[in-house]
Amino acid sequence: MAVVLRSLSDFKKFLRKPGATVQIVQNTFVDRQDEATRAAYRQKGLYEPRTLRAMSKKAAVFDVKGHDTIVWLYWDRGTRNWRFSGDTVTMPLNATLGPPDAVVYRCSLPSSPGRGRQRRPARRREDDEMSLPGM
Repeated sequence: MAVVLRSLSDFKKFLRKPGATVQIVQNTFVDRQDEATRAAYRQKGLYEPRTLRAMSKKAAVFDVKGHDTIVWLYWDRGTRNWRFSGDTVTMPLNATLGPPDAVVYRCSLPSSPGRGRQRRPARRREDDEMSLPGM
């Protein structure tokens, strides 16, 4: 099932779906840092997939894959400037100093259960006939 987000309401509905995952694909603030700082952010799980732990009227709490940490995402203020396009959500970072920054999240759902599974090879007809009584 393809993810299509057009509003904060769509985003909240998406988060409630089983297996819904968000992952940062771009953070312009981090991109402007030196390599050591970017490596530290990656090591702390900044770009790892996140799954919903809890949600309230004003925020969501995510578990970070492979890390013993949680991350909060607040939407009580400033969501007017969020941009929704297909499976991505762009959230501006409002800082008083420096150029405007943004975080881009990609939203995904697990593939349907029937896809990607190997089919069991069909048994040969001769095997069936040999198992009949009297043969």
